[in-house]
Amino acid sequence: MGDPSASPAPPEGLIIDLVTPLTGDGSLDIAGLERLVARVLPAADGLLAGSPMAGEALDLPLSTRLELFTFLLPLVGGRVPIFFGTTGETLEETQKCSAWVREEVRRQRYDGSLFLADAPLWYHSNRGLPQACQALLAETQLPLILLNLPRVVRQRQVTFKHLNLRTQVFKKLAALPGVQGLIYQGEMRRFLHYHHAAAARPGFAFYETEETRFLSRPGAWGVVSGGAQLLPRAWQEVTRACLHPEDAADDPPRRFALWDLGNRLQQVSHFCQNHPAPLWKQVLAAQGVLSSPAAAPGAVPANPDTVEKLLEVLAGFAD
Repeated sequence: MGDPSASPAPPEGLIIDLVTPLTGDGSLDIAGLERLVARVLPAADGLLAGSPMAGEALDLPLSTRLELFTFLLPLVGGRVPIFFGTTGETLEETQKCSAWVREEVRRQRYDGSLFLADAPLWYHSNRGLPQACQALLAETQLPLILLNLPRVVRQRQVTFKHLNLRTQVFKKLAALPGVQGLIYQGEMRRFLHYHHAAAARPGFAFYETEETRFLSRPGAWGVVSGGAQLLPRAWQEVTRACLHPEDAADDPPRRFALWDLGNRLQQVSHFCQNHPAPLWKQVLAAQGVLSSPAAAPGAVPANPDTVEKLLEVLAGFAD
């Protein structure tokens, strides 16, 4: 570890957003985590863990998230980059979590590619945010991926709080050498404004979280997908085709097969739009990947009929 701006570039392609496996009593399901990582790793270009989305990190004790990181490092073993969510309830908690991650990397002598992933609007306003991020980078010496997650921020139910990074603020954030990319949720128009604001950083990574939008209008860098846990090889195939359509340009049967597979993934993504993390966990538990479908406290479980129908749809895939 040293200068975060000198770290390897963020990966292009499929970043799989992992659920946090839990046992029935709420503790980390270590055996389930092992099976989940083994399932998705061959198809992933990177893994996102401890996120506020699939990872339910903001609804779990910080100790559970840190335990997740401890066990995740040897399971991944440097084979793909890890994005790890360090967002806390306050700036101080985020700094504490990020510093702990840095020390755990040193303790395990982990030399794989690692990026902090932070949704700063959860605990900080747009005002003064570039300075706060700069201080975080200086303290941890780890590269940072920002998360713009308006639907997550809305859960704080603060009426005056901005749900999105302001474009001018984002421009300053993107100018910080240690900030390597953005995981984006929201309107396409704002997404394009962010691209323009980061024009001076051609290597700046933009990841789409809207699975259905990526499948129809793929972004330039890649997708962050929780649904890829259910069908990792199918998502790998379609993501590569979306980002490199020229590979099948002279093969009409191949293009049709990819188009059909993309449409079927669209169908699966539509199933997961409401309460996705509990639904993914229920499906993964039914498939024997997780030991339990337990979700974060207060999470609304998916309708059993929805789980059954989704399992029927998934049975039609070769994944």
